[in-house]
Amino acid sequence: MPGGRSTCDDDNSRLPSVTIEVFISTESRLHRREIIARFADLGAALTSAATLARSTPAGKVAPTPGPLSTQHKAVVDSTAECLRAGRVCLARCTDHLAAGMNTMADCQRAVMNMLSVVGAMADVAGFANAGPANIRSLATTSARFCDTCAAACEPHAAHHEECKACREARLACAKDCNAFAA
Repeated sequence: MPGGRSTCDDDNSRLPSVTIEVFISTESRLHRREIIARFADLGAALTSAATLARSTPAGKVAPTPGPLSTQHKAVVDSTAECLRAGRVCLARCTDHLAAGMNTMADCQRAVMNMLSVVGAMADVAGFANAGPANIRSLATTSARFCDTCAAACEPHAAHHEECKACREARLACAKDCNAFAA
């Protein structure tokens, strides 16, 4: 119907009329069945492309990662705990700073930086596909940031439970990262 609307009316139905309009050009419109057919064609094309992208070249098989070492698992676990405790510590530092306790500034800076570095270590260790030299280097760097953060938490550990937990998590993470890097 040039210039008109395509409607889905059924004389035997009590449902309201539905109008579907898709413009291909300024002069023609598609009917509902044509639209559904075009979407089906698009779905088939996308499925074919995805299948083609997933296929491997003849004779090649994707490598299966081996089991993680005990040290690797320890890094995955300790970085997760380090991040959890660090987020709690960061929130507490922010609360103290907002209340005017400027003594928490060094602790807050240390925990902010540690969270970024240890977060990267947690991700890379969890992916378990980085080159050995790179992951060892990152583990060494993470241990250094954990040591710096633990030193910043030390003056507050006796007064604040969060600082004590943060410091203990940092020391454990540094130990596991150093053992992994060795």
